[in-house]
Amino acid sequence: MEASPPRLLLVSPLLDREGAVQAVEKALAVAGEVDIAALLLRGGGLDDAAFGQCLAPLLRTAQGHGIAVLLEDRPALLSASGADGLHLTLGGKGPRLKDLRARLGADVILGAGCGASRHLAMTAGEQGADYIGLGDPDGDPEGGGAADPEMVAWWEAVMTPPQVAFGAADADAAAELAAAGADFVAAGPALWTDGGDPAAALRALRAALSQAPDGEI
Repeated sequence: MEASPPRLLLVSPLLDREGAVQAVEKALAVAGEVDIAALLLRGGGLDDAAFGQCLAPLLRTAQGHGIAVLLEDRPALLSASGADGLHLTLGGKGPRLKDLRARLGADVILGAGCGASRHLAMTAGEQGADYIGLGDPDGDPEGGGAADPEMVAWWEAVMTPPQVAFGAADADAAAELAAAGADFVAAGPALWTDGGDPAAALRALRAALSQAPDGEI
């Protein structure tokens, strides 16, 4: 039986940047024809009040298409915003995942950004993360860079929680992560904001993932 291609997690540009909100709106316009499982909204340097104002219309549109909305590292906004969950970047000074799981309960999506650390990934799985994020949303080497296909394949082979592969620089890299066994591939801003047509870029990315050959790394 052929494995299904991974689903897309759309990563927003930092919403404190000019044109970021409009770019996400254009991407969501194609949600009816491209399967987007979740949208990760990132506030950048915006304070919680400003971030809340920016995300409100995007959240309504995304949820109207059945897309789960996750907030990056903003637990204080979760309840008031109506978002579906939180993406917590591990390894810093923020709240611990197990504490958030105890406080938020089982109905909230709680994802763990683990970079390139197998230790963080295994610990997050033990502490109740709903998914493990491998790599960095922007492909930044300091945050783990792009997900390593070998690590993706290892996780797929021996661990249970789903994984999101972050940081692919282009459609070919995304297809390689798909072939390695990623459950979700993150469509970071570099994959869909260049060229001015996010909808066309997401269609092309979806096609690349659908054609990715199955195989072991």
